[in-house]
Amino acid sequence: MSRVTDMLLDAEGLPVLTDRVADEELLSGLADLPPGMTTAEIAEQLLASEVFQQQLDSVSAELSRNLRLQVEQVLGTAIENAVSQALEQNSTYSFELIRQHLEQVLPELFARVMQEEDGSP
Repeated sequence: MSRVTDMLLDAEGLPVLTDRVADEELLSGLADLPPGMTTAEIAEQLLASEVFQQQLDSVSAELSRNLRLQVEQVLGTAIENAVSQALEQNSTYSFELIRQHLEQVLPELFARVMQEEDGSP
């Protein structure tokens, strides 16, 4: 298992719930249930309870944070690689342009320097 921020994740990146809520706390809002309710009706009541909604909000917020961090990491690496590649390609291109320009200009520059040293105009 790995840990991203404060949430424990399994090998597939799914959150592992570690903070158990006492049955009494979870069922406190359901004490007034009429007898004879089906399991599905009790589940609906439980899912609609404030305690469950708060837990759902907490898990959603944590997963949202983790997702944002993972996206930032992936994008950061991708952007860094793209910038490095662009700079590398540009560097090679710039090198070639500078080299070609120097090859064209150097003979004339050498001739000027040699003329100046000889004192001729």
